[in-house]
Order: sequence, then C-alpha cells, then structure tokens
Amino acid sequence: MNDRVFGVFTLLLTFFYIFSAYIVEESFISDHIGPKTYPYIVSFFLITSSLFLIFKPDIKPIWPSFGKIVEILMTALILIMYAVFLPVIGFVFSTFFASSFISWRLGAKLSSAFIAGAIISTTIFILFRKILGLSLATGPFGF
Repeated sequence: MNDRVFGVFTLLLTFFYIFSAYIVEESFISDHIGPKTYPYIVSFFLITSSLFLIFKPDIKPIWPSFGKIVEILMTALILIMYAVFLPVIGFVFSTFFASSFISWRLGAKLSSAFIAGAIISTTIFILFRKILGLSLATGPFGF
C-alpha cells in the first residue's frame, strides 16, 4: 500500500511539475533544449516510475532502520543547503562540499571523500563551463 500511495503522490507532483514547465515563458535567447524541454523529459521518467509503483508495488516492503532514515534526511538537508549556497559560494565550492559529503556517506574514508569531491567539482566545472560553454554559478573567486 505504501508504494501505491507514494506512486500517486509522485504522479500528482509530476503533473504539477509539467504545469510549472508549461507556464514558463521562453525568451528568444535560450539553450538548445530550452527551459521547457528538460522538465518534460524528466517528467516522462517520473510518470513511468510512478505508474510502475502504482500498478506493480512491492509485496512486502522492507523499511530502513531509524539510523538510515536519519542519513537520508541528512543527505536531503545537504542537497537543500547545496541549492541555497550555490549562488553565494559558487558552483565549485558548493559541489565540492555536497559531493564530498555524499561520497563519505556512501562509504569512502573522509580523505578519499574530499579527494573525490575535488575531482568531481573541478571535472564538472571544466566540462560544463569551459568545454560546453554553459554558465554556472560563480562565487566570490569567480568560479
């Protein structure tokens, strides 16, 4: 029953997401994909997974322990903080902190998680900003 309720909730949230993308006005200067196409693509996968949860739910779902739920909530909080601090400290630093935390929670040692965070943030920055020419949030140091 939990899967079906979550599937219906996700389906309703997806319809709101589609409506939000629909009312966005496109400017004459935009990316090739544009501000509407990407949400439509994501919505397709959300609708597919929602319908899967509604029509083929898990028979006996196994819920995580309380400690794992706290970890999930901490990760969600980190991702919210990522979105809040992205325009303030820039893409590279906020991505470094978020990816380091997530790497650490996935089982890496703290030093390895920081190395992974540095590699992830700089690689994505170089790929998106320098190679693809996309604009990313710049921090106080210009990156």
